[in-house]
Order: sequence, then structure tokens, then C-alpha cells
Amino acid sequence: MRYLASLTCVLGLLGGCATVGPDDEGAADEQDVSTTYVNLMDFPKVDQGHWYDVIHALNAGFDQVCGDTFCEGDWSNITPLTFGCSVTSKLGNVKDCAWTFAASDVVVDPRTAAVLSNAPTFQCHITAKTTAVKLVAALSGSDPLHATLPGAPAATPTIYDQLGDCFEHPIGATPPVLATTGTASYVAGSDYYTTATGQAKWAAATAALKLGFDNVCGDTFCGSDFGDLQAMQLECAVTKSTGNVKGCAWVFAGSYDYVPAPGPLQVTSKSWTCPIAVSGTTLPKFLAALTATGTDDAIHRVVPGLATSFYDQIAGCVAR
Repeated sequence: MRYLASLTCVLGLLGGCATVGPDDEGAADEQDVSTTYVNLMDFPKVDQGHWYDVIHALNAGFDQVCGDTFCEGDWSNITPLTFGCSVTSKLGNVKDCAWTFAASDVVVDPRTAAVLSNAPTFQCHITAKTTAVKLVAALSGSDPLHATLPGAPAATPTIYDQLGDCFEHPIGATPPVLATTGTASYVAGSDYYTTATGQAKWAAATAALKLGFDNVCGDTFCGSDFGDLQAMQLECAVTKSTGNVKGCAWVFAGSYDYVPAPGPLQVTSKSWTCPIAVSGTTLPKFLAALTATGTDDAIHRVVPGLATSFYDQIAGCVAR
């Protein structure tokens, strides 16, 4: 069979040809003007469910190492969003891969009680000169983040190696500008408590809100183009002397990609900072409302002092 393929190449030399074995899809280049590209998840020789499992393992691997590596820099909560690749439609040659991330840093202006966010995203392109089938196979082990990529540059053979420089180039970073006059009367809700017990209350309340968002996102906010929306960070401005909550902000981020005819992935990533109005309540009451026993998710709880829920307040903000 290989002899016949070689003979065919010789006879068709003027048209261009390459030998491709039955288990070597993508060894030939598809560079003619008729080449079209698809998302790797839509390539017929890749099981979509298995590909999702690979992405889930990549996300978990990143979360495991981030605290001691990438998250030790300017951003402590870098969060994976979307991983995707474009491949040629016939042979599955990998044209481009990209992994998007988000991060946030929310601060309270101690003089004005303004809740200010710096919430960039990152678009990290991954290089691997290989095929969809081989790429999925290489990433199917127990540690895909550190797996050697077929056809990757010698200096950066793994996805982990290729991520480092990406986080030096945030997209949409907006460092907050704090007031320089006035009395420093306010503090961030996350810093209001100085005891371990108090800090645990804050952590439990914000975790409950995030879980509530995750529970409803698939049927609501994640039904838009941004199917991978992540609840990033909630912060509140609190009067230091009384514990009154002046207002809060909740940051979200998401991304999506698509494959145009030329091949490279087109990636869109975005963050949203949604104001949460609060009226006439203290931080202890605010946190208690989120963690009180009940059958409804925290996101559907009424914001203390108002008649609207947290869900109501972000509905006109996220993924609009």
C-alpha cells in the first residue's frame, strides 16, 4: 500500500502529494486554498466527551499548581476559562490552540467606599505541530499539563512551559486609582474580620454565592456565547467603626472561541464587574443571610435591606 501511495505521488508530483498511512492522519500538510478548518471538538475522529475530560483534567491540573507558581505574581486567583484548537477539516492538522484565563483584584477605596476592580483576561496560545488525534492522545494521561506535546518547541515542550510568558500580558487590566484626600473610614469586607472565625464566615458566604451561580449558570447566563462563565470575586465596602455595608461588587469572566476559514482561533474574553446594592445592614447580618439554613441557593436570597435577590442584581450585568 505504501508503494502504491508513493507511486501515486510520483505520478501526481505537479499537483503536490504526501504519503499518509492509515494511522498517521495529518502527516501531510493541507495548505491549498481549499483547506477549511474546524474546532477540534468537532473533528470526527476525536470523541467529544473524551476531549471534555481532557480539558477538565487540564483545568484541575492548573488549579493544583497555580498557588505555588503563576498565582504567586500579580494575580492570586487566575482561573481557567476555555481551551480550544482549530484543526484542518480533512486530516486534523492542528493549526492553533488557545487557553483563556481570567483574574481579578478587587479593592475598596478607604476614603470613598468605592469598590474598584482590576479584572483582566489572558489568551495563551499553545504551539504543537501535530494532529488532533495525536494531541488528544498526548494529553490523555494523568497529568496533561506537564505532558510532552508532539511537535512542540524544544524549549517549551509542555503546556505548562508555554504558559509562563502569557501571564505577563494581561488584557484589559485597569489598575484602580484611589482617592488621596479624606478620612480612611472604610475597609474591604474580606479584611473586616481579623479572627480566623470571622474570616471563615466571609469565606463561607462568598463560597455559597459562587456555588449558587454555578448551579444556575447552565440554564441562564451560560446559555449565551460565554458558556464558561466564572464567578470570580465578591467584595464589599464596610464602615470600619460600625460594620455597615455600603455596597458590593461581584466580578465575573468568560470567553469563547470559534474557527473562521483561515484557521487560527478567534478568541473573545471578557470580564464584568457587577455592582450589588445593599441598604441598612451590617456585615454580620449580610453574611448570615447568605449562609442561613434554607432550601434556596444563596444567589436567590434577598439582599439585606432590599427587595431584590443577588440573582436579580446581576441579571442585567453578566454576559450582556
